[in-house]
Amino acid sequence: MKRVWLLMLLLGGGLSLFSQSKYPPVEELVYTGYYNWGFLWVKAGKMEFSLTPSEKYPNAEQLKAVGSSLPSWDWIFTIRDTLISHYDKDTYIPYEFSRKAHEGNYHKTFDYVFNYQDSVVLGDVHRIGKYRRTDTVKLLPRTFDMLSVAWMTRELDFDKYQKNDLIPIRILIDSKIYDLYIRYLGITKAKIAGKRQECYLFSPLLVEGEVFKGGENMKIWVSKDEYRLPLMVESKILVGSVKGILDWSASKINEPGTK
Repeated sequence: MKRVWLLMLLLGGGLSLFSQSKYPPVEELVYTGYYNWGFLWVKAGKMEFSLTPSEKYPNAEQLKAVGSSLPSWDWIFTIRDTLISHYDKDTYIPYEFSRKAHEGNYHKTFDYVFNYQDSVVLGDVHRIGKYRRTDTVKLLPRTFDMLSVAWMTRELDFDKYQKNDLIPIRILIDSKIYDLYIRYLGITKAKIAGKRQECYLFSPLLVEGEVFKGGENMKIWVSKDEYRLPLMVESKILVGSVKGILDWSASKINEPGTK
């Protein structure tokens, strides 16, 4: 179960592909997480994304993602994870990123500061009750964190790409920088949460690890309308599959033309 919930946290990058410049402002998005249990999709958790102006950096925004298991699943495995990114609202380049992971008896925190003057990322990694270390990672051009890359990706003009085009992205994940890509899969019609609508569909290359099989095993559906919202993410994992679906009733989205 730990693998299932860790994946739901990492899906934050995929689920939050909405922007604040081209499209209507989003105050909060809420997703319900499901796990494939045999032949059934079982509701198992939720993810909440909220956006506010950064109080630490000028011309920056703070994006916060909180993932948790539902109370009915806590007796199996309890998850309370929080990710926060402070990034430049024009370039999406991050200033700070933190992840607080509390998964069963596993408690670990990651705090990163992006030092552009010295071209390094300084990390404070703490496995609570086990160890604490300081990491120094060489900073490569246009490196994003797990949340800011989602905002940057949302700004892509998918209409200029052809089906199966590869779009490069670079992400810092657990003190390592990965050169990955997104494969654009074109426009499709999908029925999501009872609504059938036209969507952009793409698949990001995943990092192989405890959760992901690696490769292109995740698909993301984004609405092809004035909102350009991520509607659903679905992915295979080492044991079974998971997906997250946008909960329209719980999300707060400003209408076009409003602030």
